[in-house]
Amino acid sequence: MSTKATLALCLLFIATLITTSKPDSPKEKLTHLHFYFHEVESGPNATLVTSITLHRNTTFGDINVFDNTLRVGPQPDSALIGGAQGMGVHAALDGSQGLAAINFFFTAGEYNGSSLATLGVIKASGPSERSIVGGTGKFRFARGYMLSKLVNSTATSLVVEFDMYFTHF
Repeated sequence: MSTKATLALCLLFIATLITTSKPDSPKEKLTHLHFYFHEVESGPNATLVTSITLHRNTTFGDINVFDNTLRVGPQPDSALIGGAQGMGVHAALDGSQGLAAINFFFTAGEYNGSSLATLGVIKASGPSERSIVGGTGKFRFARGYMLSKLVNSTATSLVVEFDMYFTHF
C-alpha cells in the first residue's frame, strides 16, 4: 500500500474516533423504581371503566380504560407520586391473561414531569412481567422490564405493587 493511501486510511480512522467518542455524551443509567398502583373499580370515584364489552358469558374482547394513582405505599393515604393511564384488553379466550398498555407519569420528586411507556401481558393471577418500551423527560430512551403483583383487592378497589428496572440516558 502506498504512503498516501496509508496516511489517508489513518486520517479516516482518527476522524472516526473523534466523531464517535464525545466525552460530553450522556451516560446510560440503570434505575429501579418501586411504588404502588391504586385502582378504584366502582362508585363515584371509579378510576376504571369497561369501555367495550361484548355482553357474552365471557370477558374475552372486553376493553378497560383506566386513570389510576401511583403512591409510595399500599395505603390509600400514602404520598401521591404520579399516575398510570392506559387500557387493558381481555385477550385470552380462557380469561387467564390480557394485554395492557400503560403510561406511567410522575408528578412529584426528582422524576416530576417524566414518564414511562409499558406494554405486555398481565395475568389474572400471580405476578406479571411486562416491557418498558420508552420514556420521556429524565427517562428518555428507557428500555427494560417491570414486575407487578396484586397486594390487596376488595369488591371496589385493588392495589398492585410495581418494581421497574430500566436503562435510560
